Amino acid sequence: MGTGLVEGSVPPELRDRVMAAGIDELTRWGIERFSLGALAARHGIDESEIVKYWGDGQHLALDVLLRWDGTQSVTPDTGALRSDLKALSLVVASYVNTALGRSLLRALVMEDHMLYSDDTRLTFWKVRLGTLRTIFDRAAERGELRDGINLVAAVQLLVAPINVRALYTAEPVDEEYCTDVADLVWRAVKR
Repeated sequence: MGTGLVEGSVPPELRDRVMAAGIDELTRWGIERFSLGALAARHGIDESEIVKYWGDGQHLALDVLLRWDGTQSVTPDTGALRSDLKALSLVVASYVNTALGRSLLRALVMEDHMLYSDDTRLTFWKVRLGTLRTIFDRAAERGELRDGINLVAAVQLLVAPINVRALYTAEPVDEEYCTDVADLVWRAVKR
């Protein structure tokens, strides 16, 4: 599932207003309580205009998350897996070190009292995974990966420690930590 948008189809002023409202709603209420009606009412935006371009709340929430996720447009290509992993870990850290990044990360955390089935998180993860695994795919082509590597697990090994540190501490995720995580992943997957 994509975001449901034809890129460039939303008038820029409306996109900016809706994206700002979407960020506010997600960081305030999380995915479970994200509602087009509430967003429209609180932010003075015509709900029919939102529906016209995004269709539903899931598409809008996903568009907001993907637009502001720091890893979507970045796939470092330094020519070597080890340095690609370090560069990517620094990109993830720079995103979660911002107030917005931490807030959106918290919005993705599953709540025990989820009222409805929503695959927004899964869709977000699949899109993010597709971008992040590019680094491992290139490393495999260069012969840097040992056989039998589960690429989903490899990507999770890299981003999970950074995300967990951002979720459970107020400390910034620093370069030394990123280097340590990247080196651990590199050692786990290298040929």
